[in-house]
Amino acid sequence: MALPRQSRSATIWLQILLVGGLACAFIVLVQTYRLNRSNRSVVERALRDYSTFAAWSYGQHLSASMRESVDELLGAVNHGDGMHQDPRIPDARDIGHFIPTDEACNCHRPEHGPMPLHYVAFTVGSDTLSVGVNLASANVTGWLADPNDSRAIHVPAIAIAPDEKRWLNQRLTNVARGPAPDWGYHIMIERRDDQVRFIAARAMPTSWGDTVVYAFEYPTASLDSIFKSVLLASDLLPSSIVGGRANTDVLDVEVTDALGTPLFGPVRKARIDVDGRMDLPASYAGLKIRAQLKPEMAEAILIGGVPESRVPILLVILLLAISLTALAAVQLRREVRFASERAGFVANVSHELRTPLSQIRLVLDTLKLGRGEDPAMREQALKVADREALRLQHLVEGVLRFTRGSRSDDSPRIGVDAAQEANAVIGEFAPLASPHGMSVTLADGPPVFARLQRGAFRQVLLNLLDNAMKYGGDGTNVLVDVSAMPGGGARLRVDDSGPGVPASERERIWKPFERGGVARTRAAGGSGIGLTIVREIAQEYGGKAWVESSRLGGASFVVELPDEGKA
Repeated sequence: MALPRQSRSATIWLQILLVGGLACAFIVLVQTYRLNRSNRSVVERALRDYSTFAAWSYGQHLSASMRESVDELLGAVNHGDGMHQDPRIPDARDIGHFIPTDEACNCHRPEHGPMPLHYVAFTVGSDTLSVGVNLASANVTGWLADPNDSRAIHVPAIAIAPDEKRWLNQRLTNVARGPAPDWGYHIMIERRDDQVRFIAARAMPTSWGDTVVYAFEYPTASLDSIFKSVLLASDLLPSSIVGGRANTDVLDVEVTDALGTPLFGPVRKARIDVDGRMDLPASYAGLKIRAQLKPEMAEAILIGGVPESRVPILLVILLLAISLTALAAVQLRREVRFASERAGFVANVSHELRTPLSQIRLVLDTLKLGRGEDPAMREQALKVADREALRLQHLVEGVLRFTRGSRSDDSPRIGVDAAQEANAVIGEFAPLASPHGMSVTLADGPPVFARLQRGAFRQVLLNLLDNAMKYGGDGTNVLVDVSAMPGGGARLRVDDSGPGVPASERERIWKPFERGGVARTRAAGGSGIGLTIVREIAQEYGGKAWVESSRLGGASFVVELPDEGKA
């Protein structure tokens, strides 16, 4: 049955409100997500700007550090734009004399940077390569260039492997023939034979046309100390950023060679992965610097700190809103269905009440008009009135039982013969069955003593007989069988010769207002609560109610009412 127009309108508006509320929650989430992305963009931009500054500052400090250390070790052969005039050309072994003297050890020790591994000197166009090494013994911590020093060790002539010599000559020739850098020196950092080589060189042209290239090489292990010393410099970052912390707690730095091979670092992956980059000129080996401020530093560099993201909380709220909306939609659907079923129930009950009342009113009008003087006619009229009154009573009892809901019947259970009670109910139902040609028979059997509520047992059997009369059709044969249960109690079985109940509908028909799917079943009258009441009574007793195929060809309804199910 369709819902009233007013109810349909209210339902539509409720659905619109539910969808509107869900849409509003979604819009709030989208706007918050956009705000969060905007905040994140501000944080990333600030971190990138500061990281770019940090990379630039690190590059400047690294360049200055390398300039100081290289100039300290090769400054003696740096004539600027001039040429070497002295006919005597310094040998590679002589360059160590120009390293600053340390009076504490009476030796030479660099003030900037690590101790060189050795010096080399090469005249462009020749195949000669002189090498100068540290002559200091193990107990001297500096550089000794004088072989006559008592602390000097004897170093035999150094033989350089041919491929190493060719490699060095080629690199030093490139220095002499390439463009001169502004600061006068070339730094080469290359990987050779799985070892990183750090070489600094200076070309010295002579007035007679030769060009001599001087170079020194740092130990591979000293690279890390050079890069780390720059990172630890106190003036690398402004105090407003560092805030008393070590630079390593604020900044990650990665240094790679011109080909991208890592030399120092690396930068660790972070939640906000933004960095600054700087590439040094080719004269500084083309080093590539990548710096990144740690994400937690955003709190220090942003006024007011980083706004806390509300997206997770709002996502939970959205999911909760979706769940509540879905729950409300399900409940709304149930309410709509319930309203429809209630409207159908009221209409059916009204029709069922009106029919017997009309019959009783007709009998009374007939008797009032004096048309029942014939005893046979009077007797027939009274039978009709009695039958319709019984039908009305049965309907009212069912409605009252259904509207009572989950409240159990408090009437006492008494020991009775269930078979005798069934026989009495069959006799009571006979006036309703006879107009439809329905025959109701009680199967022969011994007495079945059980503790029952007479009203409940009577209603169960009347509902089953009424169901067989409505859906079995005219001329239906019904067999009622009452038997004892093993643990005490009564089992009631009602078989009919009607069309039966399909297996797919045998559970659904026990629900309120549900009817079978065949056309004749749908056309039958009734309130739609008879079988529901039967199952509720069985469950109150702690028993069961089900339907199966009947030996008569129709349906067989079985109800178990055990003794121990209810006190």
